[in-house]
Amino acid sequence: MIDFRLKTFIDLCDTKSYTKTAKNLSITQPAVSQHIKYLEEKYNLKLFNYISKKLSLTEEGYDFLCSIQKLQTMSTNIEHHLKDYQSKSKSLVFGATRTIGEFYLTPYLKKYLKLYPNNNISMIVNNTKYLLHSLNKGSIDFAIIEGHFNKSDYNTYPISKENLVVVASPLNKLSYKKSITFEDLCNETLILREKGSGSREIFTMYLYENNYSYRNFNHVIEIGNISVIKELVKDNLGISIMYEKAAKKEIERNELIILDINNMSLSHEFNFIFLKESIFTNDYTNFYNFLMST
Repeated sequence: MIDFRLKTFIDLCDTKSYTKTAKNLSITQPAVSQHIKYLEEKYNLKLFNYISKKLSLTEEGYDFLCSIQKLQTMSTNIEHHLKDYQSKSKSLVFGATRTIGEFYLTPYLKKYLKLYPNNNISMIVNNTKYLLHSLNKGSIDFAIIEGHFNKSDYNTYPISKENLVVVASPLNKLSYKKSITFEDLCNETLILREKGSGSREIFTMYLYENNYSYRNFNHVIEIGNISVIKELVKDNLGISIMYEKAAKKEIERNELIILDINNMSLSHEFNFIFLKESIFTNDYTNFYNFLMST
């Protein structure tokens, strides 16, 4: 277990509020201040600044947070593995982005559970931003993600490279056009995933690199569920951008079609990642090798 004052520091980095941290940890606000003062004096660091009445990390405070998060992750992982040792079974606590969790991992997890029926699996399905945060604070051991991240911060192994496509109802007027321009696309209602999702980040970058923005579209709707998006698109209520793998069944049934947009090609990696310098690197690598050999 890490020192309770370090837990106070980590929580304060999240909340940016002494009052909220005191409430979260069931301690007084002066106690929060004392914990931070203790850490600053012990390590000879200035951890926070007040700018326009807002609390923010200093540069050295951010570096300190990164180190403490690694320590917290290691502490949490050790606790998990000790419990595994006592119960003589293994636990997998990991995250997957929605496309991967809902449309990619199922056959692999089925095979894993058949091979190791006594092992425990806990899979959190959320967007890339949420999973990176969970990984950094030690809530999960590793993550399989589709979005952008800084590879220098993690051990990274490629899973696959997947295509993103524009999907529409077969009844959409664009389905009858032989040549579709991006301007044609902009006349449609665009149904997007929520901010923080990998597929949205990739499309946002494509727009930026081609001097477009979401303001170019006739109408934009934000939905945080892939299945709901597909149902809306099937009913010709808009178009969407998603990984081809996520719409595979609907495309095969001709419930959705892929619109071939002139000069538009999008693809991105699925990656298996975990924090660097983990003492459980071999365990995580073994699961990655299992995925790649299945």
